[in-house]
Amino acid sequence: MAVFKNEIPILEFDTEQSAVIVPGHHSDYKFPQKAVMLFMESQVDDFAAQNECEMVGRFVSVTKEFCVYKTKINSIDIVFVQAPLGGAGAVQIMEQLIAGGVEEIIAAGCCGALVEDTEGSFFVPTAALRQEGTSYHYLPPSREIELDSAPIEAICKVLENAELSYRTCRTWTTDGFYRETKEMVRYRKAEGYSVVEMECASLAACAKMRGILFGQVLFTADSLADVDAYDTRNFGNDFFAAAMKIAMEAITQVQP
Repeated sequence: MAVFKNEIPILEFDTEQSAVIVPGHHSDYKFPQKAVMLFMESQVDDFAAQNECEMVGRFVSVTKEFCVYKTKINSIDIVFVQAPLGGAGAVQIMEQLIAGGVEEIIAAGCCGALVEDTEGSFFVPTAALRQEGTSYHYLPPSREIELDSAPIEAICKVLENAELSYRTCRTWTTDGFYRETKEMVRYRKAEGYSVVEMECASLAACAKMRGILFGQVLFTADSLADVDAYDTRNFGNDFFAAAMKIAMEAITQVQP
């Protein structure tokens, strides 16, 4: 075990896996193997209420409580939970799920388009650029992180069966929502990144360190494709329900 030191703190890394604060230390939750994390608002509680889902856990944070619900999809038990914006908060939720026994996770949420598209276009990340902070606490420094093939294949299969068009892609994960400058966007587009969001690299790094499978389905909300004419569109509000359905279906088809 060793701490690799660096003049730049974010590049420092400790190989020790245990920590002072242990995920799940305050609960004895026993979750199913499969889980879905949803970067959504009312849709999560609405689905739980409409389908009479059992609440099987509650993660308490400073600002709110995140309720974990259980349901059955394709005769398979899964849990699902709302996830907060940003890598650090999202990884806290992921850690608690893993501590409760989850071994496979698919996340669903919106992203910004860097390429020409129609609002609500589906993208399935195969790799994420690590321009955020959380992933560096879980894996040694690197430019990108690759996502697991099994969840990617499951998500793509569900999209194809539903006759929904999609693209696999590389995604730009950033902490700086208001620092997506014109030149940085042009740079990322030139590197081959199709979308931008705030959690994928963080979640993928946590999953790899903890030894679980992780995948993500994204749908486009706003567009940064034209840096001189930023388009908020409708922030993807019409596509949350479809993304939730895809993620829930896909998690049942993940084959470790």
